[in-house]
Amino acid sequence: MIKTDLLTGEKFESSRSNQNFKNPQNRIRYYNGKAKNLRLKTAYINKPLHNNIRILDEIMKDKAEIVLHKQFLLGKGLSFGVHTHYETFQGQQYRAIYQYIIIPLDNGQIKIIRK
Repeated sequence: MIKTDLLTGEKFESSRSNQNFKNPQNRIRYYNGKAKNLRLKTAYINKPLHNNIRILDEIMKDKAEIVLHKQFLLGKGLSFGVHTHYETFQGQQYRAIYQYIIIPLDNGQIKIIRK
């Protein structure tokens, strides 16, 4: 059966019905390229999220909850512009970054709870 290689576009004789690439190197290059494009498209959100989780893991260590000033967290490099989801805590919805719930308090204080 004559097929067209998805990476190079050249025609080749396939030895299996599900073969889409002329050789394994083309298959690897094709899927690595797809994965790289996806990483580049999502990097603007994933990089700050990964940075946030590193900071929160460092701050929390083995604590269940902590109260810190917002300026301290900003100084550490925490980005409040990104979050993974909303979490309900005591009947109210709060922003969450992975397993950490971020609760704004009075006087610029932030309460962080590990879920």
